[in-house]
Amino acid sequence: MSTLTVKIPDGMEEDIDAYLKENPHYLNRSELARDALRHMLEQPRLSASSLRRIERSEEDFENDDFVSLEDA
Repeated sequence: MSTLTVKIPDGMEEDIDAYLKENPHYLNRSELARDALRHMLEQPRLSASSLRRIERSEEDFENDDFVSLEDA
C-alpha cells in the first residue's frame, strides 16, 4: 500500500476527530480518508450530452424560457 501525506487547514483535524467519534465504524483517520476518496472517485461522471442539456436548461431559465410546474 502506498503512503500519501495530506496537509489540511487548521481546525479540520478536530472536525475529523469529532466525526470519527460520531462514526465509530471508521477505526482511524486513514480509513476515513480512504473511504472518502473511494466514494469521490467512484461517483458517476456526467456525460457531455448531460452537461449540454444542463447548460441549455440554465440558459432557458435565465431567458425566462420555461414553463412552471403549475402551468404544465
